[in-house]
Amino acid sequence: MRVYDMHVHLHEFSLGEVEEILEADKSLVVVAVSDDLESAWRTLDLWHAFGRRVVPCMGFHPWNVREGRVWEAWEVLRLAYRYGAPCLGEVGLDRRFVDEYTWRVQNEVFDAFVRLAEEMGVMLNIHAPDAWKQVAHRIGWTSTARFMYHWYTGPATLPRALPEGRVWFSINSAIRVQEKSLRLAREVPLESLVVESDGPYNYRGLRLNPLMVRETVKIVAEARGENPQLVMETVALNSERLLGRL
Repeated sequence: MRVYDMHVHLHEFSLGEVEEILEADKSLVVVAVSDDLESAWRTLDLWHAFGRRVVPCMGFHPWNVREGRVWEAWEVLRLAYRYGAPCLGEVGLDRRFVDEYTWRVQNEVFDAFVRLAEEMGVMLNIHAPDAWKQVAHRIGWTSTARFMYHWYTGPATLPRALPEGRVWFSINSAIRVQEKSLRLAREVPLESLVVESDGPYNYRGLRLNPLMVRETVKIVAEARGENPQLVMETVALNSERLLGRL
C-alpha cells in the first residue's frame, strides 16, 4: 500500500537526500510543491528522475507576491499547462504573514491558478493561514476543482461544512509537538483527512521530512482511537482520490 506525503518542498532537498528518502520507504509517494519559477523547474526535473514516486506541483507561493515577483506566477502557469502538471501548488491566500496591501494581487494570482486547475481537472495544494474561510468562499462550494488545505490549523467547523469528496484537510507531521494539529486530527472527518511533512521546514526543533508521514498516520489513529491499519488505508485512498488517481 502506498504512503503519501501530500506536501513537501522536495526541491529544497539535495538529490542525494531525495534518493535516500525514497530508498528508505519504497511505498512512499511525495507530492512535491514549488514556490516560484526556479523551484518549479527543479520539481519537474525530480519528477522526470523518479517517475510516479514524485507528483509535481507547479505553484507560486503567496509570500512571493510581497517581493514583487508576480511575473513569475504567469510563467509557472504556462509551465504547468505545457507539461500537464497533475497538481498546482503551493498557491493560496495568506492573511497572517503577508501585508494587507498585497491582498488584491494575492487574489488575482490565486484566481488564475484556480481557473487552470478547473480547466485541467487537477488538484490545488493550498496555503491559507487565517484565510481558510476566504478560500472556502472562493472555491469551496462553487468550483469544480479538488483541493487540499495544506497544514490545516483553521476552524474545526470548516471540514464538516465543505463538500466531502472534493475538499481535503492535511495534518502535518508537526502533530508531534503541535497541540492544535492533534485536536484537529480528532475532529476532521476521516474521509477528508490526508497527511504531509512540509519538509524540510524546521518547526520547534523538528526538521520535517517525508519519512515522518507514516508515523504521523499512527499518531492520528491513536488520537482518534481507531485502528491504525484502517486509518492508513483510508488516508492512502483519500490521497489517491485527491490526486485523481482513482
